[in-house]
Amino acid sequence: MSKNSWPRPLHDAAGPVRSDKIDGAAEGMGVWGPETRALIDDGYVPPDIMTGLTLFLLGSQPRDRNQKVLGAGGGVAGGVWVRERNTIHRPLGRDDVFTVTGESEGRHVHKGRRYGTTRCQTHNAAGELTATNLTTGLLAYRVEEDLEDSLEGEDPDTITSPEPDWTHAGSNRCGAKLRELSVGQALGGYELPVTLAMMEARDTKKPDNPIHSDPEIAKKAGLEKPIAGGSHVLAFALEPIMAFAGRDVLLYGSSFDIRWKAPVYADLVIRPHARVAAITDDRITFEVDAILASDAVAMVGTVTVPLP
Repeated sequence: MSKNSWPRPLHDAAGPVRSDKIDGAAEGMGVWGPETRALIDDGYVPPDIMTGLTLFLLGSQPRDRNQKVLGAGGGVAGGVWVRERNTIHRPLGRDDVFTVTGESEGRHVHKGRRYGTTRCQTHNAAGELTATNLTTGLLAYRVEEDLEDSLEGEDPDTITSPEPDWTHAGSNRCGAKLRELSVGQALGGYELPVTLAMMEARDTKKPDNPIHSDPEIAKKAGLEKPIAGGSHVLAFALEPIMAFAGRDVLLYGSSFDIRWKAPVYADLVIRPHARVAAITDDRITFEVDAILASDAVAMVGTVTVPLP
């Protein structure tokens, strides 16, 4: 297929985010998310949900009536995120009306697995840019041994990533706390179980991707058990930053570059960390990760917060 046939536009999606999804983000943290819960109580969409606006867009696309049951044959609704690059330009209220526009940038096969990359932009009712997302997802969990490596459209590793946005950094009330940090300082590091009950709470009774909460659907997709969604795992690593600097610290121009390396199956224990990697006059960069009890890396990435 010609590279010129990409990108491919997607149908727009309209918000707000379902109220049960926002409440589920709080409940899905269990006792490990007081700042996330407080931010939601303040009326805001938490940063982990804003990293999932691509899923919001993909979940709104027209579906073929003949589409197979979600998870059947190894397919997964909306994909399993392997990399998320995004910028939160400004806060988004949980009741805010917004529009997500986007396009498919390309797809590729690597080691028998199919991937797709999607870019989207979210604007609030006033037409102001709220979030930019660039997402690469795994389209089917099962390996297809006869598939050769291939690329259609743009190479996801060479696409320009969303960058930090200083437009609203001056509105970030958490700047003073951020400047108290020092390079090498570690936050988090405690052990927490990601239980099936927490995953079910986050997925709600109307799940977008049942592999995160339904054992039978997970098995049909080739998984041992349900796996925690990528943004769910990320939320646990963001919580220590929010606990130190303030619950809304990440809502004013912060950019994220996150990779998921290994599945977090239901009832596994993880250790979320955030470490200060660099501080300059205009930004602070955190290295974030989630480590399994086996010491395998489930998630790793960076979060850059612009300073006023």
